[in-house]
Formats: sequence, structure tokens, C-alpha cells
Amino acid sequence: MAKARKASVTQSKLGMILYGEQFTGKSTMAMQLAYFKRPDGKPFRVLYLDPETGSIDDYLGELEANGVDLENIYIVYTQSLGEVREYIAKVKNNEDLYVLDEETGDETDEVLLDADGEPFRADAIVVDGTSILNLTTKQGLIEFSKKRNKVKADKDGLVGDARLVKIEGAGMELKDYQTINFKGQDLILDLMASGVHYIVTARETDEKETIKQADGSTMSVTTGRKIPDGFKGMTYNVKTEVRMFRNEDGVVCAHVKKDRTHTHEDNIIIEDPTLVDWQAVIDKTADKKAFVVKNDLTKAVDVEQNIYSKEILGKVGEPANEESEEDHNSGVDIEAMKKEIIAKKNALSPVDKKEMGDKLKAAGLPTAFKNVTDVTVLQKVLDMFQ
Repeated sequence: MAKARKASVTQSKLGMILYGEQFTGKSTMAMQLAYFKRPDGKPFRVLYLDPETGSIDDYLGELEANGVDLENIYIVYTQSLGEVREYIAKVKNNEDLYVLDEETGDETDEVLLDADGEPFRADAIVVDGTSILNLTTKQGLIEFSKKRNKVKADKDGLVGDARLVKIEGAGMELKDYQTINFKGQDLILDLMASGVHYIVTARETDEKETIKQADGSTMSVTTGRKIPDGFKGMTYNVKTEVRMFRNEDGVVCAHVKKDRTHTHEDNIIIEDPTLVDWQAVIDKTADKKAFVVKNDLTKAVDVEQNIYSKEILGKVGEPANEESEEDHNSGVDIEAMKKEIIAKKNALSPVDKKEMGDKLKAAGLPTAFKNVTDVTVLQKVLDMFQ
């Protein structure tokens, strides 16, 4: 559904993209969010989603030496766009984050706490490496295309080299590129809808455009401009677009291509830039009411489909006849079952706890229970403890 409000000044949020070649200070700049203060004067808590795997690890010592409490920084290493969006959704929905098991990567039942000992609630999100997310998304679609071509090869009865070429020669189709562009736009809208400040980073590439030649053929040529290497159109919805580079003296510079916060003029170049300049954006609207436009392209598509069904087809989706999980679990206190399991688990010695975890895994049962909603599964876990 649409959302509306009367015009009024609201709290300002940072929404920034930093891009450039390697070693131009993108991660360093983004991580300066850790120096920021909330309207109540307390330090920012930063959720750092790291597809680059270790992009800021070497800078944590410097942050700590400068007074940053590292308990207010939570780093998640993942190259999956889906997992990145899951964490953004947790922030948007004000959910608890749970400590991950170091060996399996699965969530435990231990709630992540901030430096004050309170459940961690991110004030800012960094997605450091959207170029990697773009790459893995493309590769995922290529693998899907191989499966698509396998179905076609089976249908056509292909064998031998013809079958091999059909499957292994699969590439992305036009609709796949449209899917990728959609995902990139939706990522930025996800971040905008999270209600917190955000920064995304990307490597850079040459901008290209297609020109038509006299003989009617087309060719791709570079324009001489640099653009983010990742999802197309990411710069459209961000408030601030900054290209990082080093000048001839090796000094890190920032070309502020646009800045809707008006912290810096558009198209200005700053030597040795600092993100802390943008703290003023937060301070000047600290006493205003927070307002978040929770845009969601996926939901918008669902709305359009529903409207189309009503107006054109004259119907909406048929309700499912199958018994829902909610009906199946009706009358059962699921949370009480979870608490009982966790209490039994915490009563075990470390050795017994490890042994029980191995037994649960061997039985195909979960070892963490906060997201389990199936009564049957919870009962099986209880049976194992008893």
C-alpha cells in the first residue's frame, strides 16, 4: 500500500555509495561511521556486511586505538546477496541478531549484545563490496541457465558433444540481465527502508555506450568516465555519490559527484577526505521526528500483479487448500517449548552440550531454535534431551 505524510522536516539519514580502484580508501572511509554519534550522543553501532572477506580487519586496531569500542561493530562475511538482504531485513524489522557458530556458521541462541550490554541494534549498515555481490549473482544465474539448457537438451534428445555444448555453453539471457538490474535497485531500496544510515562500496569500471555506425552495425565505446562496477543504477537512489582515487602524489582524494545532503558541493574534489564531515547531517535534524519510506520493489511488483488480476482478469489468487503451519501448530505454546529446550541445553556441561549438538545434527535436527516454528521438530528435540 502507498504511504503518505504532510510535508515536514524529518531526521536525515546518510545514504552513500563509494567507488574506486583498490587501495583508494573506500573501506577506510566507510568504517569511519564508527566515529559517529547518535542524536542521544551515544556512539553508532555498525553492521558491517563484508563480501570482500577481510576488507577492514587490518583497520580495527586503529579504530580501537582512537577510542572506538569494537563491541559496537558486528562484521558478517558473506558473498551472498540473499544473505546480505536477510541481515538488512533484520535491521528493518528491529529483530535481534544472534551470535553465529564459528564452525558451522549457523545461528546460536545467544543474542548479540552491543557495548552497553543491550541487544545490538544497528545505527548504520555498510555493504562493502557490491561488485562481488554482482559477480556471485551473475554466476548463480549462469548456473541456473545451465539447468535451463539441460532441460532443453533432454527435450531435444541431444547426446554427446551436442549435449555438452548446449549445457556448458549456457549464458545469461536478456531477462537474466533485467533480473540483475532489478536486484541492484532493490538492494538500495532495502537499505533506504531499513531506517538507518547506510554506505555501499564498489569497484569502478569504464562507462561504455553503444553507438550505431554508418553500415547499421553497433559498437561499444568508452566515454572516459568511471562508474561503479556492480549493479546497474545503484547511484540513482543514493543521496551521496563519491568516487575515490589517488592523485599523482599518491594522496587519497574524493570526487563528490553529487551530495543531496549539501555537506559538500556537487563535483568538488577533496584531498584526504573524512566521512566525519557528514556528522553535521545527523546533528542538524537530531530533534526532528524519524520517518522511513519502506520502499520494496518486490512488494510493489506483487501489488501490480494483484491490481492486474483484479482489473484485467477479474480475480485474485486462489487460496491454498493445504493446512497451514499456523493451523498445524494451533493451541501449542511454541515459545514455551523453545524455552524448555534452551533451559535443558544450558544445564548441560560443555562436554555434554557438544555431544548433544552432534546427536541433533546426526538426527537432522536444528541446534539453534529461535527460528523453528514447527511443533513436530521442537518435540523431537525435546525427546532427544529427555
